[in-house]
This record gives sequence, C-alpha cells and structure tokens, in this order.
Amino acid sequence: MAPRNSAWSRWLVAVVVMGVTVLAVRSVDSTQTYQLLITNARIVDGTGAPARTGDIAIREGKIARVGALGSAKAEATIDAHGLTVAPGFIDVHTHADNLAARSEAVNFIRMGVTTIVAGNCGSSALEVGPALERIRAAKPAINFATLVGHNTVRSAVMGSANRAPTPEELERMKALVVKAMEDGAVGFSTGLQYTPGTYAERDEIIELARVAAARGGLYATHMRNEGTRLEEAIIESIAVVQAAKMPLQISHLKVDSPSKWGASATALRLIDEARARGLAVEADQ
Repeated sequence: MAPRNSAWSRWLVAVVVMGVTVLAVRSVDSTQTYQLLITNARIVDGTGAPARTGDIAIREGKIARVGALGSAKAEATIDAHGLTVAPGFIDVHTHADNLAARSEAVNFIRMGVTTIVAGNCGSSALEVGPALERIRAAKPAINFATLVGHNTVRSAVMGSANRAPTPEELERMKALVVKAMEDGAVGFSTGLQYTPGTYAERDEIIELARVAAARGGLYATHMRNEGTRLEEAIIESIAVVQAAKMPLQISHLKVDSPSKWGASATALRLIDEARARGLAVEADQ
C-alpha cells in the first residue's frame, strides 16, 4: 500500500479519469486482479450526486468498479482517506497552444486538469490540422482542444489593417475558419481588445462566427471592453451568437476598471436574461 504522504496522495485531489468508461457496480470477482485500487476515497462523480465514500478499481486504464471493494485484489493500492477523487477538470481558457513542446503538462496534471482548451482570445494556430498532429505525436499527458482565433485569421488575410475587409478578404477569412473547423477546431475565438481584432466591426465577427456555428462550433470571446463599456461589450457578444445561432463562452469575465466596480451585478443580469431567452451563454473567471 502506498504511504499516505506519497507523491500520489499529495495531489490526489483529482484522478485522471476524464473520458474513461465507468462500468456498473457489481459484486467483486475475487479472482480478478486490478491494476490499481483506490480505497476510502470521498468520491465526487461529476453527475451532481452527493459525495460518497467508497473504493475505485482501475483495469487497463479504465474505471472498472466503484463501490465497497474491500476484498478486491490489485497490483497497487492507494489509501485516499481524507482525500477527494473526482473526474479530471476541464480548463476551458488556456493559452497552452505549445502543448507539443511541454507534453508532460505537469502544471495541469498537478491541479487535476485533464483536458484543456487553447486558441483563446483570438490567437491560435493558423493551420489547426498540422498543429493537432504535432500534439498527437508528442503523446501529451492531457486531452487537448483548440479554437480558431480571429486575430490569427485576420492577420493572415489583412495584416494589421484598420478597416473593414473587402468582400474578397472576408471570403478568404471564412475559408480559413472553415479549414480550421474541418481540421478539428471546436469553435471560434476573438480578442477584441487586441490588434487587429479591435478593428473588426460586429458584422465581420458574425459572418465568421456563422462559419464555425455551421460546423458545430462555439464562440469564445475576450470582449471588446471589460471595464468602462462592460455592459455594451456583453450585449455585443450576445448579439453575435444570437445572429450566428451558437453557444457563447465569455472569457475571464471581470470588471477591470475601478470606476465600474460593482457592475458585476449588471453583467450577470445580462447573461441571465440571455439564458432566459434560450441562448446558451456561459462565462469563465
């Protein structure tokens, strides 16, 4: 049995089980030997059910049993008394686009994060397919998804031009978003406080977002303003997804101007009102 103060138990706040198969609890087969048995854990299974105390048996990298498994045999056992076992966390806002170069992802694993989303704030790989292939080849310790970034696409077509795109330029940008989505991107992101995204009008964002929406993507935005014009920026973000018919993820929602401190109540009200209208609007912080 591993000692309670081992490296395992020090960071067993979240066990790396994202995406594994959980089989129904049945009587323990005394002839079966599992690779790993986690005992006396406080189990939070992610379904919304109350935490419960129990054991978890793992075989071939998958959860095979959950319950009272005191008679089970295992190659290794971790006593998780006083600790919590939960599905791996999903970090929806990262800039870990270079995961291939840091495939062990120790910083994420030690926090219980097993899936990350990159390509946020309008910045991503332009060629998503080759980028994903590099990450696959590096065999990372965590799951990876990416958005396609508006700033990246706009820069490739228009450089840093402070103007609306021509019809031809808009079509080229849309084609880049199409290619990224077909190569595996999960949505479209903007960074509207950064160059060149700040030069884009709402119509341009809607047109590009529609391309991602048509392929099942979501819209994640570092909004145009997070302080003095916070409410206006939230309204714009909601208008984009209402027109494009897609989910919205507002990135790192906050009030960054002291003169507007206290506006969080209004920001949350605008989000709640959009949700009440049936729109899929979320925020991270």
